[in-house]
Amino acid sequence: LGCAVYTSSWVAPKGDVHSQQRFFYMGSNGEINVDQAHRGMTVAQDGKPFASVNPLFMKYTPTNGMFSGQASYGVKSFELFVDACRDINAGSRTVDSYDDGSLATACTTVQGTAILEAG
Repeated sequence: LGCAVYTSSWVAPKGDVHSQQRFFYMGSNGEINVDQAHRGMTVAQDGKPFASVNPLFMKYTPTNGMFSGQASYGVKSFELFVDACRDINAGSRTVDSYDDGSLATACTTVQGTAILEAG
């Protein structure tokens, strides 16, 4: 037995983000709360500690006194793109060799785009 409320609109009052993108699941043994607008996901389960599964896309604190955000989502995606450009320009890889899912390409995103276009 469950209850679901779906809301979709491009009209929203002024707020801290452009769109509130949230998902909440309450189950008999725990809950999941996803807040894409603030890039976070929390999980609470019976018998397990509360967990912030994806608290930040960027690591702001240093490791051993040095910057350690280079493996973070925001930095890594740019690094992969630049590396792909270098490999393609050097002739060591082709554009279609990235259709394996290692990088977002027209080929790897066409299905998601079709779903979004379908509304």
